[in-house]
Amino acid sequence: ALEAVVAADEELAALRAEQAKLEASNDADDNERLAEVYEKLNLRDSDAARARASKILAGLGFDQAMQARSTKSFSGGWRMRISLARALFMQPTLLLLDEPTNHLDLRAVLWLEQYLCSQWKKTLIVVSHDRDFLNTVCNEIIHLHDKNLHVYRGNFDDFESGYEQKRKEMNRKFEVFEKQMKAAKKTGSKAAQDKVKGQALSKANKEAAKSKGKGKNVANDDDDMKPADLPQKWLDYKVEFHFPEPTLLTPPLLQLIEVGFSYPNRPDFKLSGVDVGIDMGTRVAIVGPNGAGKSTLLNLLAGDLTPTKGEVRRSQKLRIGRYSQHFVDLLTMEENAVQYLLRLHPDQEGMSKAEAVRAKLGKFGLPGHNHLTPIVKLSGGQKARVVFTSISMSHPHILLLDEPTNHLDMQSIDALADALDEFTGGVVLVSHDSRLISRVCDDEQRSEIWVVEDGTVNKFDGTFEDYKDELLEEIKKEVEE
Repeated sequence: ALEAVVAADEELAALRAEQAKLEASNDADDNERLAEVYEKLNLRDSDAARARASKILAGLGFDQAMQARSTKSFSGGWRMRISLARALFMQPTLLLLDEPTNHLDLRAVLWLEQYLCSQWKKTLIVVSHDRDFLNTVCNEIIHLHDKNLHVYRGNFDDFESGYEQKRKEMNRKFEVFEKQMKAAKKTGSKAAQDKVKGQALSKANKEAAKSKGKGKNVANDDDDMKPADLPQKWLDYKVEFHFPEPTLLTPPLLQLIEVGFSYPNRPDFKLSGVDVGIDMGTRVAIVGPNGAGKSTLLNLLAGDLTPTKGEVRRSQKLRIGRYSQHFVDLLTMEENAVQYLLRLHPDQEGMSKAEAVRAKLGKFGLPGHNHLTPIVKLSGGQKARVVFTSISMSHPHILLLDEPTNHLDMQSIDALADALDEFTGGVVLVSHDSRLISRVCDDEQRSEIWVVEDGTVNKFDGTFEDYKDELLEEIKKEVEE
């Protein structure tokens, strides 16, 4: 991994290759060129380059042993981290990051935030659905709306405030225009209607010219300004997630009692002494480095893995809703969403079972034209919506969610957080999205933070914000060293 990152600096790699070749040469004529190569390497601070690459990899979760491994030995998620490390190591004039937090654990996300804020002095353009990341890293937001790009100064919170103000203003203008058009139509005069339209267009063009002069809109690449449109109602994209009220069960719902687990082919991994429980209303965030066993712990809770030691106690009527990082493996690709859900949940009420399923899919944000599309042709986000719909239809008492935000947009993440707020069952969450964790675990009385590290699962003594603050203190010291 370390060599792959250092090799991202192609000029440095070429100089090192030439150095090795010249040093192996017995030709005295090469000495002059070798001296030039040494000088160039010295100017590029060649020795410090490996240390810098190693520091970046460490920040993204690679220990020394992992840094020495070949790139091909890593999973897809870890390879994405190596790609991110290469991009950071190159120190380009313009850095483009597309959903950089998706394959990171919480600690790596916080490290990346601190690194970009304190070490990155060049231009950064990032696409992300992580609100806290955008709030920490960005000082401008470019919003794509109705095929136009709009620039907002400040971080994401500032954007939301400005966006809401703009939405209200646009809808106010539309209401005025609509009222004037209704009055003009009552007169029966086409000239009166044309006059209202003309006045609205003239005003819109003046405002567009003024906005362009202030540099607030980057919709047009050239100097020719596109004619303004008549006032339109500002339509917002809305999603509503919902998990039904679970039937009451007598506690305890789910317990792991002194549980131990190890994989037969992984002598380097084991969990031991796991003693945790979940009841109605419990809110748990599982945190810890990637590879520590967070997903394994979820699999033990779900019953997908059998402990090698200890006892699992489940309420007899317990229903568990499970969202996995690898949810695609659960879907039947040749079926469409309606067929898939009807097969899993045939007991739908109403005259048309298919329509009942389609209504549920619509609430979870899957557009109607995708309901009958084969699942194989759906995007990752659309497949995720099918899985969430299925979970909702299973009427679970406990939700086990493993990185649920990876394929969701911001509106859907907010909708998920709202649905989890309303859900009266238990919730266990693994996520790198600190804002979602903060929302799920905002009630100190019923919330727990489980730290999975070094083969153990321990309850953190404090809130999630306390845990996050401790991590940030550690990370700031690392980045500043």
